[in-house]
Amino acid sequence: MREKPNYGLDAPATIKKWGAIGIVSLMIALAASIYLPSNWWAYIVTTFIYCVAFFFLVPTATLTMGSLWFKFRDRDWLFEQLALTGNEVVLDVGCGHGLLLIGAAKRLTAGKAHGIDLWVQEDQASNSRDATLENAKIEGVEGKIEIHSGDMRKMPFASGSFDTITSSWAIHNIHNKAEREKALQEIIRVLKSGGRLAILDIGHAPSYAEFFKTNGITDVQLLGPHYTFGNKTYLTLGKKQSA
Repeated sequence: MREKPNYGLDAPATIKKWGAIGIVSLMIALAASIYLPSNWWAYIVTTFIYCVAFFFLVPTATLTMGSLWFKFRDRDWLFEQLALTGNEVVLDVGCGHGLLLIGAAKRLTAGKAHGIDLWVQEDQASNSRDATLENAKIEGVEGKIEIHSGDMRKMPFASGSFDTITSSWAIHNIHNKAEREKALQEIIRVLKSGGRLAILDIGHAPSYAEFFKTNGITDVQLLGPHYTFGNKTYLTLGKKQSA
């Protein structure tokens, strides 16, 4: 068993691909600097290759730093806004290795935290139910969590099951707008009347706030952006209208 939790490297395939291109480009540029003759066309070629290396290495670095450091800052930002009382039944949608799931569980007393995921490897390296359970054991909250395998567009929960719903960098992985909205509608469905939601995401995140405003969510706020992975991360907050 590991001694420290591992919350996963996000977008691992992208990091590997961009990192490889960047490193190879940098090596070619260094070789060109050494072996090409000192004239104007060699300078242009070398500069171009250095620019290609820079173009790929910078986002590789920002993605890596986001996974290793900055996403923990944004986790704390989310929970500062939620201010859980400790008695809530929480659902984390697209829980992955348990960043928010375990973060919620550590803030609960009588409550319980549930997570749901499809465990897609390309979204997070070594993504699995077992990895999440091991993190929960290391963090000492295994008795406060329950993990489910399932699609966020059709969740296996009764309507109004949860006091609070969270999600982090998961919904954007659904590329079709209509399918993303199915996931957002499911979040609304399984949230209790008067319950709160908090969603961290990139890409189409600002559109979530507009969808919630027209589908029964009040007090909608769009906070941010934070540049967690080098692109804009927004925090969407809201409360489901009481019945």
